[in-house]
Amino acid sequence: MDISKQYDKAREAVERGNDEYAIELLQQILMIRPDSIESRRMLRETVKKKFRKSGVKSAGPAAYLKGLVPLVKMVIFSLVKKHDLTLIECEKFLVNDPENKFALAILGKSASQVPKCMDTAIWAFQSIVEEHPENVKALQTLGEFYEETDNVLNAIECYEKIIQRKPTDRETELKLRDLAARKTMKAGWDKVGERGDFKEVMRDTHQMEDRSGEEEVIRTDSDLERNITRVKKDLEDDPNNKQYVIQLGELYRRGKRYDEAEAQYKAAKQLDEKDYSIDERLGDLKMEILSNEIEQINDAVRTGTADAASQQRLEQLTAEHDAFAIEEFRKRVQLRPTDLPLRYKLGIRLFNAGEIDDALAELQQASKFPQYRRSALTYCGLCLYKKSMFDMAVGMFEQALEGSVTTGREEKSILYNLGLAAEKLEDLDKAEESYKKIFNTDINFRDVKNKIEVIYKRRQAQKAGESKETS
Repeated sequence: MDISKQYDKAREAVERGNDEYAIELLQQILMIRPDSIESRRMLRETVKKKFRKSGVKSAGPAAYLKGLVPLVKMVIFSLVKKHDLTLIECEKFLVNDPENKFALAILGKSASQVPKCMDTAIWAFQSIVEEHPENVKALQTLGEFYEETDNVLNAIECYEKIIQRKPTDRETELKLRDLAARKTMKAGWDKVGERGDFKEVMRDTHQMEDRSGEEEVIRTDSDLERNITRVKKDLEDDPNNKQYVIQLGELYRRGKRYDEAEAQYKAAKQLDEKDYSIDERLGDLKMEILSNEIEQINDAVRTGTADAASQQRLEQLTAEHDAFAIEEFRKRVQLRPTDLPLRYKLGIRLFNAGEIDDALAELQQASKFPQYRRSALTYCGLCLYKKSMFDMAVGMFEQALEGSVTTGREEKSILYNLGLAAEKLEDLDKAEESYKKIFNTDINFRDVKNKIEVIYKRRQAQKAGESKETS
């Protein structure tokens, strides 16, 4: 069913600030078309905007009282597997608390069971993870949804975040190994060696016993030491198990025992010279060591305990860190050219290092990845601005703003940069329009108030000049 007219009405209502009417229209759309992810996103942003206007983030505990009826219904419908009705009641409840992780989790799980709604399922759990990055269960579910949709790169990213929080989670480590193999096959790597080598790889993948019941979140030094002792015991029983060696290295790294971590990674590399993920762990370790030393000097500067040589040492370490990071990510991109999140990370580092042309090339590629699209396009605009290609910079910033229905901090930054580029082009209308959009929501954002005043003065000067010419 065509919902475009209703969607346009909802967008117009949002732009006019008629939030209640927009929310009502969007809920109606979702009853008809539960797969309309654009409507669902606009609904959530509109509800959040409504709360921001009132000066609060959500209704808090009161949300459960206001939304008691839809809360009960969504739980019941979920239990009896009426997932389409569950989605409707979830949205009714989320109007009172747009970031409620319980309701978002039910929304996501139910959406995964409704035809054409997997995008909604993924988006719901992305929302939970954004607000609660330590929520391992949400990361796990999100990773599984990515796997179902064959989004291998995002699934890997989710599971890697889990490993950062639970270094000894062997079940997730095994998933990562499996996904790494899938990623390799997707990239077209079909030369895995002789038949015997392939069998060996498959045997290594499945050889570890399932002991997930022993996994625990590491919170204290004693937790860390207990896990180190346990993995060492595992290694005594199976000294050539590469995965155990890597886990021990991860635990040492967690405890900032960097020399021991490096030794374990190198030992794992000797067990499997073809495992390039170990090279990446070694690279990450070196960057972490440099970052840790930089932070120690910054702490000394803040507390006034730094010596005279600290500033020089800080500059030296920062330059070394940046140069190594660029070299490291270039190697990774060369090995995995289709990994767009990796290209994004390289592009940001190149931009910060002033390598604008190379940064632009990487960020243009990265903009094809939905999760980083807006940020990558924004950095492309900044690259073009630095190259004095102001008309193209304006185009990039406008692309980055496409689909925005609210004016949050990110949108305000893009609008501000758009205004600067428009000023360089002497396009005062476009510059003024951009600055006014910021001014209407946040008068104190940077120097936007002064920017508008300067444009008014320039217009008055232009009019005065035109009057003299005609007289």
